[in-house]
Amino acid sequence: MAPNLDRRQTSFPDLQYPLLRDQDPKTAQQWLAGKKVQDGANGLWRVHDSLYDLTNFIDFHPGGTQWLEFTKGTDITEAFETHHIRSDLAETILAKYFVCQAELPRNSPFTFKEDGFYRTLKAKIAGRLKDIPKDTRKKSDYVTDALLIALLIGSPLCCWIWRQNLILGAVTTVALGYLLSALTICAHNYFHRTDSWRMYLFNISGFSYSDWRISHAMSHHLHTNTAQDIELSMLEPFLQFLPTPVKPIWAQMAAFYYPIVFCLTSLACLLKELITIVVKHHDKKASFANLIPFTLPIWMWLAGGLFLPWTLAVWLAIVIIGSFFFMILGLTAGHHSIQNFFEGDTPRQKYLDWGIHQLDTIVERIEFAGNHVRSITGFGDHALHHLFPTLDHAELKYLYPTLIEHCEKFEMELRMTNFYEAILNHSKQLIRKRRNNFTITNSKFDKRK
Repeated sequence: MAPNLDRRQTSFPDLQYPLLRDQDPKTAQQWLAGKKVQDGANGLWRVHDSLYDLTNFIDFHPGGTQWLEFTKGTDITEAFETHHIRSDLAETILAKYFVCQAELPRNSPFTFKEDGFYRTLKAKIAGRLKDIPKDTRKKSDYVTDALLIALLIGSPLCCWIWRQNLILGAVTTVALGYLLSALTICAHNYFHRTDSWRMYLFNISGFSYSDWRISHAMSHHLHTNTAQDIELSMLEPFLQFLPTPVKPIWAQMAAFYYPIVFCLTSLACLLKELITIVVKHHDKKASFANLIPFTLPIWMWLAGGLFLPWTLAVWLAIVIIGSFFFMILGLTAGHHSIQNFFEGDTPRQKYLDWGIHQLDTIVERIEFAGNHVRSITGFGDHALHHLFPTLDHAELKYLYPTLIEHCEKFEMELRMTNFYEAILNHSKQLIRKRRNNFTITNSKFDKRK
């Protein structure tokens, strides 16, 4: 079926509905293909209402070539604003590649005004960074490396234990599944930033760091819970988080079966990755990173001494358990609560500050506050991570006083919850059909307009 070029978003009816959002298979490459049609970038890179030709800058981009290679022909305004905390330097470099003004208005509701919530917060954070201890990021490296070493030692040991005692083997398998989840979430800390060998660890679980740079870093982080958030569409039709009056009853009962979806997510992503490569879906190509998921079972077989079919069975069990923990931590981290804004709800304003929108889509887990290890292994410190995704998780705890003070100035609330409430509100959101109304009338935010 041909896409409907005239369809509009529900929450932001002036904006076009993502062109290929509802077409299967729902992939990161397909989302980018739709944006290239609708963003008015004319094959270049769009920032606000200007077009730039960054072709000659790709190899010199401090964050790595992939970010610019993926986004050519699209609007990168949100990425440019949020990935460059010291924006004055980035803007100086960007100006050298200016081509012309864009002809079409942006297909985005978000603003980045100089005196708005996000830009003024970013200036404060940029000044605060110099006070953070210089070796802070090494704390994340140590945690990630320790988890990798534990997985490399524990996975063949698990195979050996299965030969000795079935109960201990099962317990060890569950523990390794959680360990794999923690390592995967740690690796997520790195693919948001400049290229690093640690970002490849994300692939051990069966996911693809390069696809997640698009679906997670470029789509979910920058267009959270809107029609442009591809992570929501990828879970459909099994998990339907968007409030709609036509949501079927079986989808509203997802709390009874979403654990099964969680368990199978990483294997489904691995299978979809391999199939889309074979069929060259939107010119998707293979790379050495596609071999990484298979290094763990090979290592377990070579070092564990267990018969190959049983080794594969243990590996699959570890991946399935790891997928469950990864998904349940991810979907209770902050965005999937009944209290949050989703496409289908009424937003505060027709066009609104990007940072304000982020706080409307996050209810943060309080258990992770100030605990670096729990944060980096459980999607913690989620508000600041979304507002400044290129910062290391170890740096975030130093910045919360600044964020809280800034929220008070703008009469915004940094909402908090615990794990059990997050699980309950996650289930309620799957049931929800009615629209939430985020319209406000008497806040300092409105007065500044």
